[in-house]
Amino acid sequence: MANGEIKLDLNELQAALNSLQTGIDDFTSYTTTFRSNTRDQLKSFNSDFIDKLDALLDNMGDDIDTNLLKNLESIKKVGEKIVEEMKSADEQIGQTIKSGSS
Repeated sequence: MANGEIKLDLNELQAALNSLQTGIDDFTSYTTTFRSNTRDQLKSFNSDFIDKLDALLDNMGDDIDTNLLKNLESIKKVGEKIVEEMKSADEQIGQTIKSGSS
């Protein structure tokens, strides 16, 4: 980097954004449905402990860490915008080079 060049692999950046989306999708299922799905599965058990666990799950609610999800979505959108802008800049530079060398 001593020569002042910036090298950016847009394919790698896009792959990272795709990986982030996969993580968001996985995490979303835990935050939005974990409690209700777990409570449904507990209904078949017969134990005092299950009642206490059910009460604990009831207090948790399904909105756990939704702020984190919102932040991750914001990061992904900014990343997508960066990729879009970099592709546009690359195309414009390419067109400028082509028009200057023709």
